[in-house]
Amino acid sequence: LDGGHEYNTVKNDLKCCLDVLKNNGTILCDDYDLTYAPGVKKAIDEFTLDNSLKSSIICNGRFAKIEKK
Repeated sequence: LDGGHEYNTVKNDLKCCLDVLKNNGTILCDDYDLTYAPGVKKAIDEFTLDNSLKSSIICNGRFAKIEKK
């Protein structure tokens, strides 16, 4: 997932990807820990917590890999 960098945009993009996870897929989010776009990290962290998902931060913080627990 490589979309907008605003909090609400990322939350909406993730919500639209829920079916991927329901079908045992994986969401790979780009730009997880950008200092100039903290909304990306906040949205991903909230999404994983709110939906009881597993998030692995990979490639030196660049990507968040989201999967079912």
